[in-house]
Amino acid sequence: MCSPGNEQNPRRLFLALWPEDAERRQLAELAARVAGRRRTPDANLHLTLVFLGATDPARLSAYEAALADFTPLTLELTLDRYGYWPQSRILWLGSSHTPPELYERMADLHQRLRSCGFVPERRAFQAHITLARNHPGPVPAEPLVTPIHWRINQVALVESRRQDRGSAYQVLRRWPAG
Repeated sequence: MCSPGNEQNPRRLFLALWPEDAERRQLAELAARVAGRRRTPDANLHLTLVFLGATDPARLSAYEAALADFTPLTLELTLDRYGYWPQSRILWLGSSHTPPELYERMADLHQRLRSCGFVPERRAFQAHITLARNHPGPVPAEPLVTPIHWRINQVALVESRRQDRGSAYQVLRRWPAG
């Protein structure tokens, strides 16, 4: 059973698909090519599954307890298309076909976290990796010639720490695929 905690020492947390070195290099090369200086720092490239937000130590313990027996599936995600959100000026890379198993894992995560008082975002999940923020738009004219095939085999709990030049991300815990 989950119980909310107090607000001492909150940390900004999210659950993400965290690329291995080979995929990270491919993503970083692509971001450098299409986004230039506005690109997401290489170390920060990831796919957010669930944004947990400001999380105090008691709630973090509750989330970890709710996810104690969580086992991600091994699946392949093909990143093959660009997208652009003009209001937030975000250039992203996504998939023209998100595997249904990813949506099933998302539903499982949401169900587990709801027992701790977590309220999921209202907007629909769009599997994407942010390539650049404050991008002037639109989607790059350069076609994505070679899709990136990402073999996903873990989910990570990540902390976002604000720094002078944006945010730095630190993986706190990983749940490997079964």
